[in-house]
Amino acid sequence: MLRRFPCTPGGSILRGRRRLRMLLVGLAVLMLAVALAAGVARRIGPALVALAVALVPWTAWRMSGDLDPFWLETGDGWLGVQMRRRRERFNIAGFTGAQGRRLTAGEIAHLETLATSGGVAAGTGGFESHRLGEFDLYASDLAHAVLVDLGETRLILTPDDPEGFLEALSSP
Repeated sequence: MLRRFPCTPGGSILRGRRRLRMLLVGLAVLMLAVALAAGVARRIGPALVALAVALVPWTAWRMSGDLDPFWLETGDGWLGVQMRRRRERFNIAGFTGAQGRRLTAGEIAHLETLATSGGVAAGTGGFESHRLGEFDLYASDLAHAVLVDLGETRLILTPDDPEGFLEALSSP
């Protein structure tokens, strides 16, 4: 039976996404204003350059959310992570219930400092930590963090219902 667990953005990841959006969209708007001012002054070359430069932060903002997890799926021996533009699947059939547990408050605080740079917390990526080991992060809200150990692969996932997710993960 296939079960789906939503991953709603929240906490430091949502705050970081908002900061990043304000920065990148603000830069794009600023460059559009420069392009408009240059166009009004009949400086066509600089206006076109400013317009092209405005596309860079706009595109970066648009692409920055492509790996945000939308939901997790368990069932039929697979664990799936659905993102905006991609889907990852992990085989859990060879395990007698994949090893999973909630992270402690101290581990979540450590993870938050590990994944945050410049006030923006990364929701996805590969990390190595002295406290959590090597893992791949697919997170939307670190308050719901769950560590799933699949042998050679370790994942930190953030379903909205961590207990239900762990129960579905451990059931055959």
